[in-house]
Amino acid sequence: MTRYTKLDNDEYKWLVDDDLCYHYGEYTSGGGFQVSVTNQQIWNLKNKPTSSEAQLYYKGKAIEYWARMISETVDLDASAKDTTFVPMPCSKPNGHPEYDDRMLRILNSLRRRCPTLDVRQILVQTALRPSQHEGGRLTPTDLKKTMAVDLTLLGEPLKPDIVVLDDVITLGASFNAAKSLLQDLPGVTGVVGIFLAKTVWPPSELDDFIMSL
Repeated sequence: MTRYTKLDNDEYKWLVDDDLCYHYGEYTSGGGFQVSVTNQQIWNLKNKPTSSEAQLYYKGKAIEYWARMISETVDLDASAKDTTFVPMPCSKPNGHPEYDDRMLRILNSLRRRCPTLDVRQILVQTALRPSQHEGGRLTPTDLKKTMAVDLTLLGEPLKPDIVVLDDVITLGASFNAAKSLLQDLPGVTGVVGIFLAKTVWPPSELDDFIMSL
């Protein structure tokens, strides 16, 4: 059966001791889609909206793959009582040709399984920025400047627990920025991160990565 695993915060530059973050698979950096099922499903998930019809077909399949993965490990009915699920926004603002709502689509798939699930796109991207996985590596402060809270979605009180869903965690900067925007909203008592995968590196690439930090 599928399991999710708590991340070791000490391994992530931008996570602090009290952060609660979990992941499912391991995404091998530079490994390509053929290295593992996780790599393949992350690659398919990240197909751009401007991709070919065939690529978008596999993107849809990846969305359902990850939704099924989450539904097998999270009690959606119980979560609906005290949790608001928030998709991490992509690096492109809404209206950009490459705007990608893949995380929202995964959550909407979960909501079809559990109609009472509270899913809200509270975080929005307000400015175009480099994608973190393509080498942007912005700090949480930089990322926070490109995001905002959609106050129009706060008419109904938020649940006390917020789960931010993102695809891949590398250093934790995006979660740090998201948490700082969400944790002080009315009624919120905690912000948790769920990631489809964590980044891992082959030995030679790991050495280069550590030296670049």
